[in-house]
Amino acid sequence: MGKLNTAMRTFLCDRERFADLFNGVFFQGKPVIRADRLLEGSETYSDMTENPLDRTRDLKMITDDGETLRILALENQENIDYTLPYRCMQYDSLEYGRQLRELKKYNKARKLLPTPAERLCGITRQDRLAPVYTLCLYHGEEPWDGPLSLRDMIDIGADREDMGRFFADYPIIIFCVNEQESFHMFHTELREVFAVMNFRRNKKLLYEVLLRDPSYRILDAETVKVMSVILNAPRLWSERKRYINRNENKEEYDMCQAMRELLADAAAAGKEQGISQGAADKARTVVTNMLARGMSDEDICAIVECNAEFIQTVRMKGR
Repeated sequence: MGKLNTAMRTFLCDRERFADLFNGVFFQGKPVIRADRLLEGSETYSDMTENPLDRTRDLKMITDDGETLRILALENQENIDYTLPYRCMQYDSLEYGRQLRELKKYNKARKLLPTPAERLCGITRQDRLAPVYTLCLYHGEEPWDGPLSLRDMIDIGADREDMGRFFADYPIIIFCVNEQESFHMFHTELREVFAVMNFRRNKKLLYEVLLRDPSYRILDAETVKVMSVILNAPRLWSERKRYINRNENKEEYDMCQAMRELLADAAAAGKEQGISQGAADKARTVVTNMLARGMSDEDICAIVECNAEFIQTVRMKGR
């Protein structure tokens, strides 16, 4: 498992975030799944064949609304997987198999199988399994071009399409972060984390986003840690104490200040000799627009990667 997959798995172990993810994807943010009713249920499955192979879900939680037990499972994807529908089908099948084995053991121990058919199957006519809902979270950078159902992996055959309607398909539910323009449906730090993912290759544009959104000035430590992995910027985590704002005995981290320093350092390293004439014309236009919007010299320096003298020159020429 890659660093980002591991970081996201740890981040989503939190029940509030896990519930927020499912509510955001399934119910457009409506709080249907309650975090206080979630129980961690991740485990390793064995396929029980002649050559058993253990399979482990990325995350699995159990929810009970007082009437029905449900299994919520998450598959965490950083890379495109062209076998994903088969994988999800296999995981779901293994979960149902686990439930069946427990039912059979329970019924046998309590002698609850009165009829020959029930004794043969090991379950009663009234027994029911808990439904499994598997959500695939894709947070990679490449556009998802993998299959969205088992049918996408199958060659039905153009001359046998009449048979296609009898094929038992297995669709997946997938949420591709890089296909989203807004994350308003999320109400935890997932909103900020997903937004950062979509700007991970353009840190100057990311910084502009951070400036507009005050929520990035009050992040918790776990969010800063996962963002440092997303942005491949370990300094965000290793030097996090520099960006602490204490608020009612809580440590909150200012991501905006952190990104300002990272961009300033990058500018100092790459712009020791100043900016070229060709870039200067473009930079003057950008700086002029930023000054018109009332942005501070410090923020403009970080975004445009110029020095204070250059900003002052643009300001004087504009008068």
